[in-house]
Amino acid sequence: MKKARGCFITFLVVALIISIIIFFYIGNSNKAAITEQNINENESSQTSLNESSEEFVNYNDNSVDYLFLGIDERENQNKFEGRTDTIIIYHLGKNKKDALISIPRDTKVELKGHGTNKINAAYVFGGEQMIKEEIYKLTDIKIDKVMLANFSGFIKIIDALGGVEITVEEPLHDPKSGSNFDPGTYNFNGEQALAFSRCRSTSKGDFDRMDRQKYLLSQLFRQKINISIVPKTPTILKILNTETKSDFTIFDYTRLGFRLLVNKDNLKLLTLPGKTKTINGISYVIVNEKEAKEYLKENLN
Repeated sequence: MKKARGCFITFLVVALIISIIIFFYIGNSNKAAITEQNINENESSQTSLNESSEEFVNYNDNSVDYLFLGIDERENQNKFEGRTDTIIIYHLGKNKKDALISIPRDTKVELKGHGTNKINAAYVFGGEQMIKEEIYKLTDIKIDKVMLANFSGFIKIIDALGGVEITVEEPLHDPKSGSNFDPGTYNFNGEQALAFSRCRSTSKGDFDRMDRQKYLLSQLFRQKINISIVPKTPTILKILNTETKSDFTIFDYTRLGFRLLVNKDNLKLLTLPGKTKTINGISYVIVNEKEAKEYLKENLN
């Protein structure tokens, strides 16, 4: 796996910024602890990002699909280990129907060799290949490339971009996420944007959180993806080199940047449908595979 790299080409620069923004870590801070045994198992079992499963076929709109994973790592760790508490697919449909698809991190799955688990544990036990396989089971979407980011990247990118203007529709007061906002319009810095995106204190919990993620992303795209980012390129590239890891090529970055530049106002923001359920004291999101696939067909085809 290689670290993300860039060059001073406008489309590439735009795409690099998009890449770090899409999969920033905006998960809850009280994630399940990962034992040393699990970490060792992760290191021995992870497969290369360049490997792909032969059983996969392209989604029925012949899309290209990029997977962005956010890992709860603090500044200066950069080991890219742990649970993937943000899971987002950037779906580039050949029919020009592009979408960001959020997958709830608590989705209940059966992991080979590890039994009942949440999908955010798949990376711990089987690396990129296992989480790609679980996503395929749920969605029929074949993941082409994967990128990972740690906790601090999002904060640094927002600050480098000069903040983002966000309208808060309802009171958000949640000590766990650090959010303390009354209704109104704000120019959030990185820490504030992270707190806004992590808040789960509203009525629908994690589903509201994912809606805020997508709203924040759409505002970033509309406000920041323009020529004004060019002078900020050196700072942004430095952040990307330390805070991300991927198997993306220059072609991938260029394709992502171009598609978002021409299609950002028509980008669909989707969340895989599911219902919360507590089983043996553990809260899961139950996703019906058939219903999830029908939902995606209705929105992508």
